[in-house]
Amino acid sequence: MDNIFFTHPEHIIGNHLELVDQEAAHASKVLRFNVGDELYASDGKGSLYKTKVSSISKKSVFADILETDQEPEPKTKKVMVFGAIKKRDRLEFAVEKAVELGAWEICVFNADHSERSKINEDRLQSIVISAFKQSKRRWLPEVKYLSSLDDVFKQYQGYHSVMAHVEAEVQRPEPLKHEKNLLLVGPEGGFSDREIELAKDKGAHMISLGKNRLRAETAALTMLSQYLFTE
Repeated sequence: MDNIFFTHPEHIIGNHLELVDQEAAHASKVLRFNVGDELYASDGKGSLYKTKVSSISKKSVFADILETDQEPEPKTKKVMVFGAIKKRDRLEFAVEKAVELGAWEICVFNADHSERSKINEDRLQSIVISAFKQSKRRWLPEVKYLSSLDDVFKQYQGYHSVMAHVEAEVQRPEPLKHEKNLLLVGPEGGFSDREIELAKDKGAHMISLGKNRLRAETAALTMLSQYLFTE
């Protein structure tokens, strides 16, 4: 099972599934799958399908489902929230690695200190799917884009918040004890005083990510790595 493909749930009908667009092209033209070959695909909703290729066309690959393995949702959900990063390659790196490190969802927001830039959502979604397949995850993280930290707290009401803060006295993050968690990291300029006070008002737990100053994308990955073994 070296390669796992992604198929949208709407392309699974009965005991058959279909790969379309880039997934179909990758299977048929790059990896040269043929009719009768064994192929594994995931729907991003916890299911992994063992299939046999039944037909191949220019734009799609059809396969018969032989076995289905369902993985339950994780007990602890980690939503990685970080301020928008202006440089595209760094933003893409942060999103890709957040998927590999187990983020349940990824939320990019315009922080008070963020430098506004246009985000190519389609390209980021392709990166998410690629990282999802490479890391052999079963649940595909959703990426959300919000206008402010205020909107983040509105979107994720009832979540326990953990905020990385350069002046935090706590040096080591504590294990996550809640089922739903927001992991908050600021942009290159850090969180504004207003955002810090907002987070405190919302009951956020302030933590330190170490004595060194980190780039925004490094901080996001460091934050997630603290909880890598959380179930």
